[in-house]
Amino acid sequence: MQLKYIDGDIPSSYSALSSSPDLKLSQSTINNGKTYILLGSFEKTYPLKRRIGIGIYAAFKTLCTLGLGIFSESVREDWKSFWSGKKSKIIYSSSPSFLPTKLLADQGDAKAQYKLGLMYDESCGVTQSDAEAIKYFKLAAKQGHADAQYNLGVRYANGRGVTQSDQEAIKYYKLAAEQGHADAQYALGFMYANRWGIAQSEQEAIKYYKLAAEQGHADAQYALGFIYANGLGVTQSDAEAFKYFKLAAEQGHANAQYNLGVRYSNGRGVTQSDQEAFKYYKLAADQGHADAQYNLGVRYVNGQGVMRSEQEAAKYYKLAADQGYVDAQYNLGVRYSNGRGVMQSDQEAIKYYKLAADQGHAKAQYNLGVRYSNGRGVTQSEQEATKYYKLAADQGDAKAQYNLGARYANGRGVTQSEQEAAKYYKLAADQGHADAQYELETLTL
Repeated sequence: MQLKYIDGDIPSSYSALSSSPDLKLSQSTINNGKTYILLGSFEKTYPLKRRIGIGIYAAFKTLCTLGLGIFSESVREDWKSFWSGKKSKIIYSSSPSFLPTKLLADQGDAKAQYKLGLMYDESCGVTQSDAEAIKYFKLAAKQGHADAQYNLGVRYANGRGVTQSDQEAIKYYKLAAEQGHADAQYALGFMYANRWGIAQSEQEAIKYYKLAAEQGHADAQYALGFIYANGLGVTQSDAEAFKYFKLAAEQGHANAQYNLGVRYSNGRGVTQSDQEAFKYYKLAADQGHADAQYNLGVRYVNGQGVMRSEQEAAKYYKLAADQGYVDAQYNLGVRYSNGRGVMQSDQEAIKYYKLAADQGHAKAQYNLGVRYSNGRGVTQSEQEATKYYKLAADQGDAKAQYNLGARYANGRGVTQSEQEAAKYYKLAADQGHADAQYELETLTL
């Protein structure tokens, strides 16, 4: 005899009906907090009397537990098979709502089909199955269920359980969007804006973003704010940008909150206000927005819209730095070097300078050059000093150019070369570096 479980393998204690008392199988399943319905029959070798007894008991327990009432046609057919002794079948689920939902879905109820798709999608009472989720989403989508159409669009866009297809994604997004589905409208706007499987059209993007934004879709509102801020397919308008950023910000959209902070800081489309700038930066920072965290650090340093605090500045620089924000890493390195708002630590200073230097921050590279030159917090190394000076010099850092010129002039960490010395002195001198101007003049005498 074969036992079929919808949401996984047969429990070992139920591996064969003949290995345990027949009635105990039914009772144990219910006692363990599981709900099920037993459909079908046992092997032909089972006596008819035994089949009848087990069937009546299982039916009684199932109806009492689930309160199903009248079985669907498909279930009645399975019970016919039970009495004939041809097969056995078990539908088993840990979710009490699974079976009623499945029965309705199999009768063509679109809402139930969509719900069942979600249950398979999210492993709610059944083993997760992309194939089953797609099957029921498609059944519901064919009947015009907007959420099912949208979910199919997402799956085709991401290639989850189906072959990735922008065209199919657009097809299902449009079906849902035409019914007013805000997420689908936003998704279509995004695809038009970014040329995903469709000819880029700023006008179509704006159209769908506006449809979604009018329903309160925060991402769409933010997208419109960005569009108006940059004049993409519309006349640039700081007032419209501010309007849409504010709508999204009031719903907790971190990027919109950050952009409002920038606008209050600069007075773009709104009266300048350090207090309002601080407010929106903090809202975004509290959601982990690195740019906002860095800007809060700067404001605590300068006392803009808030009382000055070296400790708070260091706190927000660290939050941003730990997310890879390069300027925050450099600033934190400086603070650990000087002990501003934190306990002085050469090791921490080196750590954050290196993080910033590895991202190409010229000042951090210069500071590492100085530290390797002096052996402060690191083993002294002329070669490492030269390496970091050159990285910074090649980005136009005048101090690094001067120091590199001096190294070539004296042969420190490099082969001595007046030509290279003159080259780097001139680069620094052209930026107004007084010592470089003097050394360059000396070399040319």
